Amino acid sequence: SDIPAVGIDTKPTKIEELRDKGLNVQLGDARSVLAQTEDESLACITAHHFIEHLPFEEVLWIIRESMRVLAPGGVLLVETPNIQNVVVGATSFYNDPSRLHPMTDPVLNALFETVGFHPIETRQLHPHEKLGEFMAKPGFDPELANLMFGAQDLAILGHKPLRES
Repeated sequence: SDIPAVGIDTKPTKIEELRDKGLNVQLGDARSVLAQTEDESLACITAHHFIEHLPFEEVLWIIRESMRVLAPGGVLLVETPNIQNVVVGATSFYNDPSRLHPMTDPVLNALFETVGFHPIETRQLHPHEKLGEFMAKPGFDPELANLMFGAQDLAILGHKPLRES
């Protein structure tokens, strides 16, 4: 596609791997890049499996700064592990020792709303491959199946409101 985009990562090996695929990627960190970005200059910011590695205060700063640099109508998309999935919350989340703490949809929704994003959408993503198998079992509680094998990831999309005319 012809949509200009740039990726940011702190890992030189990841940068090299992505550049080999022809992607525009720069070495950097979210705080530095956002701090240097002009007001209302971006249409979209995405952060995939990133915020759970940061202290809460840093997550709040990034969400606030994203509001500043997004143009009216712009979108901030944050994806993080969904700990409401019991398997994720009890085991796989903690398999990565660099994760500091989980971020739940009520917390993220409150942060986005407090900063001024509206509307805010929550999406449950990537159910476990066994979900269909358990949903098809006669007598197996669908709520329990979803708690165990439902969405493994959570996405929050915050829209920066358009200006009043």
